[in-house]
Amino acid sequence: MSAPTFSIVIPTRNGERYLAAAIESVIAQRYPHWRLHILESGSTDGTRALVARYLDDPRIVLHSTPTDQPALDIIGNWSRILQLDLSEYLTILGHDDLLSADFLAEIVALIAAEPNASLWLTHFDLIDSQGALIRPCKAMPARLDADAYLLGLHTRRFESYATGYVMRSADYKRLGGIPPLRNLLYADLLLWYRLAKLSYLACSPRYAFSYRVHSESMSYAMQLSDWYAASEEYLQALGQSDHFADSARRAAAYACIGHELKRAFYRSLVALIEDGTPAQRRAFQRLRREIAARAARAGITSYADWRSALLSAIAQVPSRAVRRALFAPIRLWRVRRAKRLARRAQADRSRLPMVSR
Repeated sequence: MSAPTFSIVIPTRNGERYLAAAIESVIAQRYPHWRLHILESGSTDGTRALVARYLDDPRIVLHSTPTDQPALDIIGNWSRILQLDLSEYLTILGHDDLLSADFLAEIVALIAAEPNASLWLTHFDLIDSQGALIRPCKAMPARLDADAYLLGLHTRRFESYATGYVMRSADYKRLGGIPPLRNLLYADLLLWYRLAKLSYLACSPRYAFSYRVHSESMSYAMQLSDWYAASEEYLQALGQSDHFADSARRAAAYACIGHELKRAFYRSLVALIEDGTPAQRRAFQRLRREIAARAARAGITSYADWRSALLSAIAQVPSRAVRRALFAPIRLWRVRRAKRLARRAQADRSRLPMVSR
């Protein structure tokens, strides 16, 4: 039997800050049978020049839209994966994420152990913008069917990001690639569900890649609105699947969106407290009322609580200095809580094997 071959795809725009580290993590793979496709469109920083430094390696290919053509949006850029000459297996790497040196070797071992799976994954670390460990991910079982996997995500027993999943390229193309949800928000979850539905998800207990968590900043009037629109599209897509045939799974999905909506409001309010202008605060309040009305019509509830009410009141204080002073005890509580969660996750990780970075 021939050795498995892998296509690694990095979609990017303006990825200069982190892209070199992502590429280097691919080059460092101890398993040799891979090809890296970098999909770039519309970069205004040094992304293209950075990638050009690696093109002497015949395994690395840059797919860049001509500068005299309109830049592709994120959906258009990712859709190009369907046009690539892909190897037997495919994995997608965020331009700011990192693979451990044994990632592909671990996936090869996992495929050999679970050849009938349709989706393969390893455990992973969450790192900050400087590459420092925040915490390991929550532990996952060795096997999951599609519905158990998605229920685990919706009930926050598991965690998922776009990086780290490996699939058969033929399956990816047969499903039509990643679903075109607004700005691809929730699209990866829907794709993983559909791929796992073909058979099941197999997960290695080893930690073999890192997902980078950035500071929580957002454009109030655009990103929050787009996020909510994608949430509705996600629920509508699940409504057309077998997942909602079970009322408990449906309730969990709606509760998850409600929880994520609450977190999105928290992030917006924290940003407004820290640096929001009067115009931004007014725009956020209008947007919040609009989303609340849409959520009520869609049956999305349980996203408003005393914390959001408190943050909202602080955000409306005219003085930034006073807002920050009022928020200081909450910030301290958030930092301490994050440390407790990190210690708990680290204890879980200590019971599982690791691979080298």
